Amino acid sequence: MLLKGLRGYRGYPGGFKAYRQAFPTVELSWWHRLADPKRIGRLRALAPEGFRFSVFGHKHLTFRPSGEERRVLRRFLRRFRLFGDKRGAVRLWVPQDLTPAALGAWLDLLEAVEGELGPMPIAFQAAEPLRPLLRERGRVVVNEAGGPFLYLVDPEGPVPEGEGYLYLSPSQAGPSALHSRAEVDPD
Repeated sequence: MLLKGLRGYRGYPGGFKAYRQAFPTVELSWWHRLADPKRIGRLRALAPEGFRFSVFGHKHLTFRPSGEERRVLRRFLRRFRLFGDKRGAVRLWVPQDLTPAALGAWLDLLEAVEGELGPMPIAFQAAEPLRPLLRERGRVVVNEAGGPFLYLVDPEGPVPEGEGYLYLSPSQAGPSALHSRAEVDPD
């Protein structure tokens, strides 16, 4: 099933308590900083069963393998794991000037970190020249069908069928763009 939600809940009438009744998922921005563990715990406690939190981040990732990059990535993914059974997926933006060779080396680092922490559902927002490598490595590419799940962000054109996540910017989510939780969940 494709879970549909918004890129953030700030500004949603009634805040998160109302948002959680309307949508089964949300994409939180961790671009500038990670959420505090207490905040994650509060959100998780407020979310109903089956709700999923996805995150977008993180500006401090350089996509250049190093000890510091490994620490930043591990901290980011460990914090994401705090959502437990309400964990959705991670969306990472890959710099356009990154070469396929550099991305390959970084993916090696990611796989080593996943070896420590366990696999993570990660989708990559990357320029076209990097997408073949991501596909080859079995990674999800944002707004593309195929891979282990879909991760769609403000998609243009028809929405492909499949399992995963669809997030719209609040400004693009008109009344008919997304349906209420009752219409999305088959239960």
